[in-house]
Amino acid sequence: MTQTQLKSAYGSAPLGVKPRKTVRQILKDNSGFLFILPAMLIFLVFGLYTVVYSFVLSFFRWNGFGQFSLLPPACEDPACAFVGLRNFQEFLYSNPTQSQFFWKAFENNIIIAVFVTVGTILIALPLAMALNRAVRGQSLYRTLMLLPMVTAGIAVYYSWTFIYQPNGVLNSILETIGLGSLQAKQGWLGQPNTALLALMIVMIWGAVPSAMILYLAGLQTIERELYEAAIIDGANAWHLLWRITWPLLRPITVIIVITSLNRALQEYEMVYLMTNGSPAGHTEVVGLQIFNYGFGDQRQLGMASAMSWMLFALAFIVALVNLRFFQAKED
Repeated sequence: MTQTQLKSAYGSAPLGVKPRKTVRQILKDNSGFLFILPAMLIFLVFGLYTVVYSFVLSFFRWNGFGQFSLLPPACEDPACAFVGLRNFQEFLYSNPTQSQFFWKAFENNIIIAVFVTVGTILIALPLAMALNRAVRGQSLYRTLMLLPMVTAGIAVYYSWTFIYQPNGVLNSILETIGLGSLQAKQGWLGQPNTALLALMIVMIWGAVPSAMILYLAGLQTIERELYEAAIIDGANAWHLLWRITWPLLRPITVIIVITSLNRALQEYEMVYLMTNGSPAGHTEVVGLQIFNYGFGDQRQLGMASAMSWMLFALAFIVALVNLRFFQAKED
């Protein structure tokens, strides 16, 4: 058969020859990539590029002025120089003063991460169980519980600062109910033994609503027949919680633990606005040190980048440990 006969018998293209796709067909076949292209471009420019930029910058000493490039030579300004691992060495061990402040801030981060995560779970789960059972006024209760999520962060921090002042609301309430001996005479944020605890209370107050929503969604997926069967077998409220509710909410707990730890380890805005690390560094956190090195008077962007990567490594390790721990529990 001739080529013309093959075309008429088998379509527009002869056997063994693939028809050329039009531009319209190519766009149609790859429409999924076109939909994600804007998000990919945003990620590459503002996500991946900045991560690589920060990693390269952590090996340099640079005050932020002049030009810095990822391609060699990275910088030609006299104030910018390649120092290798010296940035990491200084805040880890070689500079005694700097390393002391870093490890104190690191210790505060660990304390905050543990207490905020545990406190959030212990408060959010009972609240979610109460809201799950409430019938009258359920919508009102949920709205009140979600107020910390929808309130502007700066306004919340300044409100709590007023509460913690020497003549603030908390000291006034304690004096009114006859517990004046428990007052913080210098303010709850001004005394070394109460400042960090006061900050953690604010963090827990802000973290509870999101955790409560997750637990409430999980509770509504548990079949009522499981509770009814357990009650028939003689189970009490503690058995229902420990044998049914808690195991079935374990995947949600994993999410809450990881997000709470990540938020607590990276928190610096609240500390900056409420105490700025005072008194005497008792509320200093690594995130605040990174901010001060990057945008404060010291202006050492390389040091700030190095600290950021150390904080990332810490958060990554903590997340892996939690995942392994909960997986072992499930096995």
